[in-house]
Amino acid sequence: MKLTKWILIGAAAALLTTPTFATTYWGGFEDTSGSSADYDYNDLIFSLTGTNLTLHTPTGQWFNQSAAGALNTGSGANGLAGTPFWNNSSLDGAGGMNLGWAIYGGGAINGGTALAPGSQYLATPTGTSVNDVWFSVTGDVSEQVFLAISSAGNSLGWQLRSGGAVHLFTPGVQGPVTFTPGGDFVLVANAGPAFTSDTASGDGVSHFAFFQATAVPEPSSIGLLGFALLGGGLAFRKRMKRS
Repeated sequence: MKLTKWILIGAAAALLTTPTFATTYWGGFEDTSGSSADYDYNDLIFSLTGTNLTLHTPTGQWFNQSAAGALNTGSGANGLAGTPFWNNSSLDGAGGMNLGWAIYGGGAINGGTALAPGSQYLATPTGTSVNDVWFSVTGDVSEQVFLAISSAGNSLGWQLRSGGAVHLFTPGVQGPVTFTPGGDFVLVANAGPAFTSDTASGDGVSHFAFFQATAVPEPSSIGLLGFALLGGGLAFRKRMKRS
């Protein structure tokens, strides 16, 4: 009987120390192509969070912030002068209005407060845009748009990677919104023309940029089962003492 008791308690402890993980990705969207674009990727700045949410790309890799160099390195119009590709001066205002300042902090955007300090950014080995991003997830995804810089009419959404309907959220700042894709999916942004995360647009670049935050443990059904087993084991132990 004593062995059974300790097996129950040990199993509960093991389950309690085996968390699932909620992964968060941050992103920015550039809504204009060609000579009128500044490629600052600040038109929509958003996050995606989900249990075991995974970003997939055959061509991209993750870089630390230090690899980006100084933010706002040059004018983006027709030149994509920044290294990496999202690191361009913004036509929306001086003092740091691009996506990099929003994620890492400093500058004029978001009052200088970093949305995701310490995150890594996604780019090709030469710092250019990654044009083939898609996601997989276990269960639900929580989406939220935190900033919509001079682009309140732009909408973010998603579509199954296999195709089908495009599901757009409310334009501008909104959320959090929860959706359950039920399969691998890509992001879609509607800015007049539609842009997707897994294709380059007519200017040859992706209009999405992504940053990776650290995965954090979250309560799960496994954890709840662990509590149940632990409670059962303690009750069993108490009953055995009485007998």
